[in-house]
Amino acid sequence: MQYISIKKEVNKVSGNAVFLVPALNLKNSKGTTTQKIAHPLGDDYLEFENLEDAVRSIELSGFKYILPDGTKQIIREEKPVKTDKNYDELVYDALINQTKDLNSSVVSAALTALGELNDVKLMDLFLEKMGEDNESVRTSAINAILRYGAASVQKLLTALKDENWVRRNSAIIAIQRLIDSESVNPEKLFPHLIRMTNDKNTIVKTSAILTLGKAYKFYKKCM
Repeated sequence: MQYISIKKEVNKVSGNAVFLVPALNLKNSKGTTTQKIAHPLGDDYLEFENLEDAVRSIELSGFKYILPDGTKQIIREEKPVKTDKNYDELVYDALINQTKDLNSSVVSAALTALGELNDVKLMDLFLEKMGEDNESVRTSAINAILRYGAASVQKLLTALKDENWVRRNSAIIAIQRLIDSESVNPEKLFPHLIRMTNDKNTIVKTSAILTLGKAYKFYKKCM
């Protein structure tokens, strides 16, 4: 931050004390001075009858001042405003509340946003939403839980035992995508997938059969 020194002198005409501030001349196209502004590199001066006006002219120009006695303007550091708000809690609550909205697009958006947080505490919420009737919501929930990679496998295997067939099917779809990304050990999945080929729901059974085939193909590839 640049400083401008204020000089105190005696006006030769009036004999009164005046305060001088270095200034630049602003000129128009004809070269006529139209205004003076306080500036540390100014080759002219602004003259004031009192110190307060001199200080004001410098502050309006965006500079700091040095008083005639050499005292510099004190620059006070702006301390961050303290708040009692816990933004983690506020953000989480706001997003989680939107997963209860009646509009599926809103719920999907909230799940996507929560998925970006990569918080393992949210995994159960994603598993819950994987059992929703709306496909968009289920897809967003699956995408969110897949962000955990292999860390999500145990939760997904548990979901295979859920009473909700939609959730069981979503879990199989998620496992299949993990296999496609080659981020899981397929051998550990065989007992669970083989059991799911006998699921009472035809859609779940079909998904399990296809996923088992992918898992075995990946297993053979890794041998």
